[in-house]
Amino acid sequence: MNATDNQMHKVIFDLGSDIWHGHSTESVWATNLGSGVYRLENSPFFAKGISFRDAVMTSQVEGQIKVVGLGPKSGHSTYRILVLQDKHDPGLFAESWKPLEHLGCSYEHGNFGYQLYAIDVPASVDIETAYAFLERGEQKGAWDFEEGLCGHF
Repeated sequence: MNATDNQMHKVIFDLGSDIWHGHSTESVWATNLGSGVYRLENSPFFAKGISFRDAVMTSQVEGQIKVVGLGPKSGHSTYRILVLQDKHDPGLFAESWKPLEHLGCSYEHGNFGYQLYAIDVPASVDIETAYAFLERGEQKGAWDFEEGLCGHF
């Protein structure tokens, strides 16, 4: 599939109402591949079962591009690191993050009254090694983490 335009668009995931973070929707940047299929261009903070570069099926609903299904996977995985404001130690975070960065992982950061990081683990990165570093950071007290999607094949 080829991109039908060079613009990115926001696609909307419905998340439900009984989720710990209190957000009922999440918007993620995506590239239009045509026929209602979009490729995600950033890692989701809250939506589960989806990762950076995965494809989604969409439908126009009240002027918004709503995700209605999941398409081909990219092989990327998504994890979320949560750091509570009163426990945030920037030095410990940086020290614990460095091995993940060296592997090729990246993150997006959001402040929602707590520090939340959406972690992208590229398909080329050994997932077991990355997961071990995430666990090590949690054991050191740098963060708590959860899996959004282990998309490695």
